[in-house]
Amino acid sequence: MRSPSSLVAAFGSGDGAERFAAYQRLVALGADALPAIRSGLASDDWRVRHWSAICMDRVADEDAYEDLIPLLSDPHPKVRLWAVHALACDHCKDDVSCPVDVVPLLIERIQTDPSVRVRRMAVIMLTTDFRDARARKPLEAVLSTTDDRKLRLHAEDGLRRLAEAGL
Repeated sequence: MRSPSSLVAAFGSGDGAERFAAYQRLVALGADALPAIRSGLASDDWRVRHWSAICMDRVADEDAYEDLIPLLSDPHPKVRLWAVHALACDHCKDDVSCPVDVVPLLIERIQTDPSVRVRRMAVIMLTTDFRDARARKPLEAVLSTTDDRKLRLHAEDGLRRLAEAGL
């Protein structure tokens, strides 16, 4: 059986099937794999950071969330996308809540990220998992500044949810 560190290292080599198999093994190991996964978040290889962030979506503990924040500014958009998801999505984790106020972090991604896919994920996470009045102005700005159909749909949905919540 491979060690958690060798499984994380496998994210940087091989094909997609090998990376996915390593991911599945790490998730099955749970908390025992967390030190290796957290180490992978700081790798020089974007693929290792990317897949480690994906793992964090399933395996994170309250102490590990802080390790994801620097990845929101990662040079690679796939890393940023999964950092957004892993930070904000509580549905994917068992009995762990993020101790970080992620709303300002999501708003920053919506306002500044060069990747429309990252901006979409930030809007989805902001409008699905949170009902927060701070989201209104950034979502309204999305509607007035973007032509991306999917991004607009997610922003409209978020504004509808805020209105339904009385925010």
